[in-house]
Amino acid sequence: MQETATYLKFWAGLTSIGGTVISVEHGEHRLVFDFGFSYNPNNIFGDKQVRLRPAHLVHDYLLLDMIPAVPGVYRQRDLGDGASLLSAEESPWQTMVLISHLHLDHMGAMGLVSPSVPVFLTAESLGLYSALCAIGEGVDGERDYSACRFDAPLAHGPFVITPLRVDHDVPGACSFHIRTPHGNLLYTGDFRLYGTTPPVAPQWLEAARTLGVDVLVSEGTTLRAPAEGESEWITGDGSLPDNLTTEDMLPGKLHALLSNTGLAVFNIYHRNLRRLGMMLDAGRDAGRTVVLERGTAYLARTLLAREDFAETSDICASLIKGNPTQYLVQNSYRNCLALLDFAGVGGSYIHSNGTPLGDFDPAYAKLRALVEKCGLEFHYVGATGHAIPQHLQYVADTVAPKVLVPLHSFWPQRLSAAVGQRVLPERGLVYRFKDGTLEALPQV
Repeated sequence: MQETATYLKFWAGLTSIGGTVISVEHGEHRLVFDFGFSYNPNNIFGDKQVRLRPAHLVHDYLLLDMIPAVPGVYRQRDLGDGASLLSAEESPWQTMVLISHLHLDHMGAMGLVSPSVPVFLTAESLGLYSALCAIGEGVDGERDYSACRFDAPLAHGPFVITPLRVDHDVPGACSFHIRTPHGNLLYTGDFRLYGTTPPVAPQWLEAARTLGVDVLVSEGTTLRAPAEGESEWITGDGSLPDNLTTEDMLPGKLHALLSNTGLAVFNIYHRNLRRLGMMLDAGRDAGRTVVLERGTAYLARTLLAREDFAETSDICASLIKGNPTQYLVQNSYRNCLALLDFAGVGGSYIHSNGTPLGDFDPAYAKLRALVEKCGLEFHYVGATGHAIPQHLQYVADTVAPKVLVPLHSFWPQRLSAAVGQRVLPERGLVYRFKDGTLEALPQV
């Protein structure tokens, strides 16, 4: 009798930031991870003048290549009449979807997965997602989700999945260690080595090495084209460079800024609960009233058990303008026109990894122009949620898999394999997992 093979397929997110979707298949059982969107400001769905078609989201997203054409994942009614893609109702596979963390580029399309296909998040992620739904920030699609737990193995047919906690700038983030009949795979999700004290990374790496890793699928967000005169190859180094700003440094930077400014306005990504807590602490320590937008206030109460703030609906702009040094005011990009209420007051605008994230987004220049128009001084007080290049290489060297698969990057080829092979996967190719290595199968 011929042995059933294990196959990997890379559907999306190979040379882009986010939108990573990978499947592992053995017989009738299949795992899919993650299920988000790739960021593309030029896509027509990013134009707020365009009205979405809620009843046709799957159909429209597929045609615009915003979600991958994975067979057996979407409902027939969502695919539409005459669809050529196999629906979940027709699927020969028993599929499970795994979500590593709650950033939109990893989970934004999970609500479009058929309710008949189980979708798992860590219990911590699920708690955050429930709170996000309560403030209207859930994803499109109505379905239930299931919880998995760090370090607790979860079986799906021949697969054993172990979620391992990683350091990232959103609660509940994990990597997935997957034991298959033909070797072990570790999908990192997004991670960094320096976000918490004590650090999470040493325990994560030790757990991965103990479980064993044949194939390492690693994110590579911070990999960039080599600068002039710079080697293409990166040297792995787990130490912290002197010029690296970590989360632990931010409170000191914020304290110094708040001690020497008038009005202070801040913009955070409120899924970063640690950063939200930091802002609340900074306001308290500086003797300022922190003023939060309604949704953020809900998260602070529900997930941080904090009440030491006011809400924007309770504090009028004239009150703040009358005594600007007494306030630290949240202002998200969608509410940025409220900055006009403070034009001429002076003070500081603190960009702390809120959206828009940087100058790759056309909205970033618009925000900078508005901040300048209002007479506020722009300050970046933030830290990346992703491993820097030498840390990415350090993890690859430390885990030392038989196969390294870098992706989730514009320049994944800069990550090299210390031992074994490196595979830069191609979209649409099928790879056979054999004796712990990957073999690309000829296209039919």
